[in-house]
Amino acid sequence: MRTSTRLQAGFVLALVMLSLSLLLPMFGARWVEETQRHYEHAGNLIERSELLRAALVDGETGQRGFVLSGREDFLSPLYQGFAEVDKLMHELHAAAENDPEMLDDLKALKPVIAEQRRYFDSVIRLRRDQGLRAASDLITQGKGKQLMDDLRARVGEMQALHEARILLLEQRREWQQQMVMVLLVVIGLLDLIVIGLLFHFTFRILKEGRAARHSLRSLSEQLSSGMQRVELRNREISLLSRMAGALHSVNRFDECYSIIGRFAGQLFPCNAGSLTLYHPSRDVLEGVAHWGDWPEELDLFEPHACWAIRRGQSHQVLDTGKDLLCPHLQGSAMVESGYVCVPLMAQGEPLGVLTLNGLQAPDLELAEAFAEQISLGVSNLSLRDSLRQQSLMDALTGLHNRRFLDETLRRELLRAARKQSSVAVVLLDVDHFKRFNDTFGHEAGDLVLRHLALEMKRNVRTSDLACRYGGEEFCLVMPEISREDAIERCESLRLSVSRLQVRYGGQPLGPINISLGLAWFPQDGEQMDALLHAADLALYQAKRGGRNRLCVYRPEMDGAEEAPG
Repeated sequence: MRTSTRLQAGFVLALVMLSLSLLLPMFGARWVEETQRHYEHAGNLIERSELLRAALVDGETGQRGFVLSGREDFLSPLYQGFAEVDKLMHELHAAAENDPEMLDDLKALKPVIAEQRRYFDSVIRLRRDQGLRAASDLITQGKGKQLMDDLRARVGEMQALHEARILLLEQRREWQQQMVMVLLVVIGLLDLIVIGLLFHFTFRILKEGRAARHSLRSLSEQLSSGMQRVELRNREISLLSRMAGALHSVNRFDECYSIIGRFAGQLFPCNAGSLTLYHPSRDVLEGVAHWGDWPEELDLFEPHACWAIRRGQSHQVLDTGKDLLCPHLQGSAMVESGYVCVPLMAQGEPLGVLTLNGLQAPDLELAEAFAEQISLGVSNLSLRDSLRQQSLMDALTGLHNRRFLDETLRRELLRAARKQSSVAVVLLDVDHFKRFNDTFGHEAGDLVLRHLALEMKRNVRTSDLACRYGGEEFCLVMPEISREDAIERCESLRLSVSRLQVRYGGQPLGPINISLGLAWFPQDGEQMDALLHAADLALYQAKRGGRNRLCVYRPEMDGAEEAPG
C-alpha cells in the first residue's frame, strides 16, 4: 500500500475518532439520563407512598379527634384523609401501570384501607349514638390499631421495594458513568495512536519533496489544533455535567451559588465574571456569585440597564467604540477589553444575567451552555423550595399549617426535655364564628381569620410558632417562657383582637372575640397529643365560662363535657 494511501486512511480514521469523541459524551449522557429518569420515578413513588402513609395517619387523627370531642368539624381531617388516600392510590396505580409487583402490593393494600374505613364508620356511628364510653370500648379492642399497623407495614414494604430499586439504579448509574469515562479514555488513547501514525507517514512523505512537506505540516498542525479543541470541549462538557449533578443535589440557595462560582472559575479561567439574579421584588438584579477580579459594586442594577435582559438574547461587545454598552457596566474598567452578557431564561421568563469579561474574549457558546445549566438548577431549586413552603403554609392566613405544627412541636418538646425548660401551648378560636359566616358570608369569615392571623404575628416573639390548627382554631407555641409571661401575652392578644374594627363590603362586622386555652409542658403533658388535649380542654372551659377569656388547664377539667362552638 502506498504511503499516500495509508496517510489518507489515517486521516479518515482520525475523523472517525474525532466524531466518536464528540458523539460519545452526548450518547453517554442520554444513557445515564435514562437511568436517572427511572431513579427519579422510583423516588417519586417513595414520596407518594410516604404521603399515603401521612394521609392514613391524618384520617386516624380526625377519627380520634371526633371520638374525644364529639364535634362534627373534627371529622374534616378524616374525610380529607380519605380523599387524599383515594387520590394517592389512583396516582400510584397510574404510576405502577407497568409494574406487576407494585400492582400486587396496591391490590393487597386496597381491601385493608376499605376495612379501616368501615371500622372508622362504625366507631363514628357508635360515638354519635351511644357516646364516648361505647366508642372507647370499641377502640380498646385494638382492631383500629391492628388495621393501622397493617397499613403501615404494607406501605413500608412498598417503600422498601422502591428503596431497593433506587439502590440498584444508583449502582447502575455509577457503572454507566464509569463505562462512559473508560470509553472516553480509550478513544483518547486511540486518538493519540492515530496522531502518531499520521506523523509517521507525514515524515516519510516529507522526504519526497519540499512542497509535500509544507502541505502535510499544515495538515498536522490543523489536526493538532483540532485535538486540543476536542480535549478542551470534553473537559468543558465534563465540568458542565458535574456542575449539573451538583446543582440537582443542593437544597439551599447559598450552596447553589457557591457551586456555580467554583465551576465558573474552572470553565472560564481567563475571564472574570458575575452572576446576578432578580430580587424577589423583580425590580432589581443583585449579584449572587462572582469570580476573578470582578468588582462587587457592579452587582446591583435595574433590569433595563442590561441589553441581554432587554432583548432576551446574548449581548457581546468586542469593540467598545462601536458596539452598544450595557448601562450597568458603563464607566467601569471591566468594559475596556470587551465583555458578554448572557440572559438566564426559564419557561420563557428571565431569571438573571451572566456577565463575563477579560483580555481573552469569552467563549460565547460555552457561556450560553453554562447559563442554560444555571437556569435549570436555579429554577428547579426555586420550584422545590416553593413546593415545600406551600406544603407547610396555610394559604388563607399565611400561618404555618397543622402538618408543620406536628413536626415542629414534637421537636420543640424534645429540645425542652433536654434543656429541662418549659413550653406553653395555646389553642384559641373565634367566638361565635358561625355568626360571621351566616350573617355576612364565608368571605367575611375568611377576612376575620386573616385579621386574627395578623394580630397573632404582631403579638408573638420570633422564637414562637403560630399555626392554623383547623377551621377557626389556631395554635400558639411559646418555648422557654415563664407562666406569667405566657398569660400576659395571651391576654395581650385577646385584648388586641377585641379592639379590631373589621369591615366587609363597607359594613362593620361587629366585635371579634377569641377564647384561649393554655397548657404547660411538662406539667400538663409530656407528649404532643396529651399537651394539645389539655389545651383543648382549657379552651372548652373558656367557652363554658362565657367566652372572650383565657383559661389555664387544670387536672380537674379531664372528663368534663364539651363546650359549644
